[in-house]
Amino acid sequence: MNRFVLLVVLIFSPLLLVISTCEKVVAQSITDTVFQMSEVVVTASRNQHFGNNFKTEVFTRDELGAYAGESLSRFLTSNTALNVKAYGVGGALANITLRGTATSHVQVNWNGFPINSATLGSCDISMIPAGGFNQISVVYGASGAVYGSGTFGGAINLDSYVKPEKTFSGSVQLGYQSLKATDGSATLHIGNNKVAWQISAWGAKSDNEFTYYDYINLNYHTQTDGAWNDAGVIQNIVMKLTPASTLEVGLWYQVKKYNIPSHVGSTSYETQKDSTLKLFVAYKTHGNRWGLQIKSAIFDDYQHYWQKASAQSSVNSIDSHISATQWYSDANFRYYIQPYLSIDAGVTGSYISADVSAYGDIKKEKGLATFIGLKYDKRRWSWQTALRKEWNSDFYSNILASFGASWQLIPDNWILRANASQKFRKPTFNDLYWVPGGNPNLKPETGYSAEIGSQSTIWKNTHAKLSTDLSLYWSQVRDMIVWRPAGAYWEAMNYQRVHSTGMEAKLLFDIQRLHRKYHSSLMVTLNRSIAQSNADTQEKVMIYSPKIITAWETKISAGIMDFTVWHHFTADRFYEDNALLKPYQTIDVQVGAKIPVTKETKLGIHATVYNLTNTRYELIRLYPMPGRYWSIKMSYTF
Repeated sequence: MNRFVLLVVLIFSPLLLVISTCEKVVAQSITDTVFQMSEVVVTASRNQHFGNNFKTEVFTRDELGAYAGESLSRFLTSNTALNVKAYGVGGALANITLRGTATSHVQVNWNGFPINSATLGSCDISMIPAGGFNQISVVYGASGAVYGSGTFGGAINLDSYVKPEKTFSGSVQLGYQSLKATDGSATLHIGNNKVAWQISAWGAKSDNEFTYYDYINLNYHTQTDGAWNDAGVIQNIVMKLTPASTLEVGLWYQVKKYNIPSHVGSTSYETQKDSTLKLFVAYKTHGNRWGLQIKSAIFDDYQHYWQKASAQSSVNSIDSHISATQWYSDANFRYYIQPYLSIDAGVTGSYISADVSAYGDIKKEKGLATFIGLKYDKRRWSWQTALRKEWNSDFYSNILASFGASWQLIPDNWILRANASQKFRKPTFNDLYWVPGGNPNLKPETGYSAEIGSQSTIWKNTHAKLSTDLSLYWSQVRDMIVWRPAGAYWEAMNYQRVHSTGMEAKLLFDIQRLHRKYHSSLMVTLNRSIAQSNADTQEKVMIYSPKIITAWETKISAGIMDFTVWHHFTADRFYEDNALLKPYQTIDVQVGAKIPVTKETKLGIHATVYNLTNTRYELIRLYPMPGRYWSIKMSYTF
């Protein structure tokens, strides 16, 4: 109890110090004061409300719409300097890592609910449609106190943000790739001041055929066994029940089938089929100085994997079925003590079950988390602090504390920020129960992350602007869960400590004169992640963790025409303790036009050449990426 009191004092004292220096308010009872609070501020989600002191990249519908029919993996590869790891192209499994951590250290959330796999802990971002959301944000080093388990690297938020307002808009898109792939998508948004409905549907089919060099058999090989198809729908309905309350319902249904291609030097016959059904409902209401959100969600995920000894075989040598259900319920209350000072209190409950043949029986987990946070935001200063505690069926977290601050050194031109957060990650079902190798005695991973950053406008005038964003970060993971050889099989154990340090920089330059625009962005990520086992002092570099990633984008538009060039560079990466994948760089080029049809509608035509230099490279060892290929897309927006 003494440690708890001390922790509360240490975390909340900076905020109390700021409050104590504020000017005094007029002599009026606070209960009689009426604050004119913005509805958006009062009802903003917990993640959004406590996120402004953490580095965040936000992508809106305008940017996401150009990738309608494609996956989040494709979008992030083109638009960020993040480390995306994919077992090939198109429908292949893809994961993302942030700041030199593992794929299970990035929490992916749909409208505030984590959708990471209950069995693996990571999230396959090839299953996420880039055009299915109004906003996607990447939160670097996201607060463990705000988000909970699994944010050593950060978090990705997939949000709808549909509002009851008068609108009728949408789009239709069709595309073709030279990998013998076709895709299509459609969106529709209809609403008035009482109710709004938004739906996004998509479908894709690909033979995924391309030629690569087999460096084991020393010949060129054409991939013909990587066909995949994907189809799904996401829709949201928002109803205004009263002037101060809304009810929102969301649905996400998707099915993907993928013939897993043979890797370099081998021949295999593997197929995987994934399906997901996600539902959520949220009730929001607010008064002059308070807001209340109550929401619940259920996710039902199913995966079927089978393997044959030969193409003609009628019997599966491996036939695996994985079924998992996740249920979440969350309530959050926000109260504004002053217009610039708010307090949040929340509670989250969860129930997870998984039916996996390798477990022996159905495994279940119950969870409960409590949250409290304070936020101060006035003039040039912003401070926030939060505490969280989680209990699960077999273990519980320590008290997770986080603190963040930002200061507008030069209002609207130079902002300094800093944050620190305690982290933890609970073991996955596979870590605990997989037979053989699962370890029910595992401890949760614990650690911290810290960051200092600067966001500034270096120069601007009426037509041009040059701005930067720079971050330095540190993180540590203790008792990281690793699968290690243990006799005849591998076993999960709390084996490693991982220290990660690095820098992220972004330079933006924009010019606009009448209908002519020029945009250029350069992103650089530097990282050094060192893993050290609990058994000895030998240090090793984290596998698939490059020290340098750069991404450069230049876009020129004049009238209805636009031209874009992307350049990506990724340094060498260890795929084993003493073996490296070669560094690589790629160039993509796109040219297109958006032709006005009527005052409110446009016809878009864009052609893209990927990997213009025909570079030979791999994201994962033995899984080749295609050389030069092209696509053409047509879209109609209204």
